[in-house]
Amino acid sequence: MRGKKFTHGITFFVTADMYQAIKKDTDELRISASDLIRRLIEHYLYGTHSYSRPSFEGREIDKTSNEEAK
Repeated sequence: MRGKKFTHGITFFVTADMYQAIKKDTDELRISASDLIRRLIEHYLYGTHSYSRPSFEGREIDKTSNEEAK
């Protein structure tokens, strides 16, 4: 038997409009809502978009640059 890849669940609530938009996109992409949310979280954590969290390496570079500027 294969083990689960994802073992920590979370629950969140959305408006009816948000649910319909998610449903439409997941149907078009032929993925589950869980997969869509995982992808969005991965883009936030590891992506390069302006809304993404800075990577650990990026923070180390910024910290070093700021210390050198002093």
